[in-house]
Amino acid sequence: MKSVIKTGVVAAVAAVFVASVAVAGGQGQRRGPGFGGPGGPGGRGLMPAVMQELTDEQRGQVRAIMQEQREGQQRPPADARLRHELQAELLADVPNDVRIDELKGQILAAQAQGLDRHIAVQQRIAQVLTPEQRAKARERLAEAPALKNR
Repeated sequence: MKSVIKTGVVAAVAAVFVASVAVAGGQGQRRGPGFGGPGGPGGRGLMPAVMQELTDEQRGQVRAIMQEQREGQQRPPADARLRHELQAELLADVPNDVRIDELKGQILAAQAQGLDRHIAVQQRIAQVLTPEQRAKARERLAEAPALKNR
């Protein structure tokens, strides 16, 4: 009986994981009209509306920052490969809980590195802005619907 329950739980976790990877994978493929698509300075990043008000010189600086970031990331993110390995382990006939925990830790570390890179790029972009543009970005960020009622 315990074996049936454990198998059911593993199958449910695997199904949820497959769905979350499919949704996340689809989100990463879309590109918006901004400099970098969603998450980039012209998308849902730090200051999308302010980016429309850049001078030509600022726009060139932001493009250079984004190009440098893209060149440094020519291959798929490490967490994508690790998630694939995790999925394979979850679907194994006998999932190895130790390996699952190892992969989970590696995925978290890879995501932290990605967040560090994102923050570094956003900080560089923020420094291109004038103090007035940064103030306007802060105002718009405070008004963003995603932050209300949380």
